[in-house]
Amino acid sequence: MSRIFSNLIRTSKRIDRDEFARTFGGIAEDVMEMLDGPQARQVVREAREAMESAGALRNGSPRLRTMEFGGFSTAPELERGEVAAVDGTPALPMQLYSAGQALCVGIGSLSHRRPLQESLHYWSSKAYLEHAADADDFIAREEEGLFGISQTAYLRYFEVSHGIEIVEPVVFFDGTLVYEWLTASREGVELYQRLFRSGKRAMGVMKSVKANPVFAKYGKALHTGEVYIIETLADHLDESRATNANRGEARRFALPAFINDLAPRILRGIFKPAKKPFGFEVHEDHLEDMLRIMGADCQLNHVAHEIPYLLNRVDEEVRRYFSPALLRDRIASTMARQSEELFMEEVDERLMR
Repeated sequence: MSRIFSNLIRTSKRIDRDEFARTFGGIAEDVMEMLDGPQARQVVREAREAMESAGALRNGSPRLRTMEFGGFSTAPELERGEVAAVDGTPALPMQLYSAGQALCVGIGSLSHRRPLQESLHYWSSKAYLEHAADADDFIAREEEGLFGISQTAYLRYFEVSHGIEIVEPVVFFDGTLVYEWLTASREGVELYQRLFRSGKRAMGVMKSVKANPVFAKYGKALHTGEVYIIETLADHLDESRATNANRGEARRFALPAFINDLAPRILRGIFKPAKKPFGFEVHEDHLEDMLRIMGADCQLNHVAHEIPYLLNRVDEEVRRYFSPALLRDRIASTMARQSEELFMEEVDERLMR
């Protein structure tokens, strides 16, 4: 990391005000060179060669294949309402107070026959410090809590729980099928064991792959209408590639119970229905069915959002139903009524501006 930063400093260029006003200092051209220059094109060529020469999966099916996208009739499960999409959003962004943290998430699902209103749930909790032995312990617990709680992991836990509870036997999740942070906890491992023992077929679909260098490289090399299986989740965890944890979350390590049992059977790959690649995770036993259903529900006239139509719908509706501003304002007003001094100390500075 220090070499990268040193090179960043060494290659920086100073741009005066007039030049920036005229040409923006060539920054736009620098970005294009980075994305589409000779070196970037060479990486894509090498990725394409690797995909075309990759060996088959352990069940004998190819890693690289073509498939049909947008053929709704090829998955009758969709019309019968047997496929649901699950998504959630913070109904209250993680709130940090001097004595703890509070969070609330909203989760829902829908199918082609069932509206979101029939499956809306809120989940809320708090982590506070009433059990601290003394002042030093109080502060130590608070400092640990700053990065010890993952709101995204909390959200993803209840998304999967929701997916297990609903009646539909086929489920799409927005994001990875397995959230890596959860595999370091007993509760998370038990949750995924319940999911895969429930008899449900499930797939996680990632709307963007650019944050993962490996997925991004293969995504650029993928042709329209193709699917490529890159690795298993065990490969990913073993090679310690970039985690799917959010910024500020501590690096965590999956428990052996997950590494040895489920992780080798979770496949990670990419698909490109039109111009943009998407990522996915799916259990190997469900690969063929879930690719077929996912491809059938792709919305080819929705440019760059061709991912299963149901995921687009649930994403829009969940964010419409769960507004974080309302709950945050309610907390602030309650705090102000009970203690103006407490309000001034604890409320987010931006709310007072």
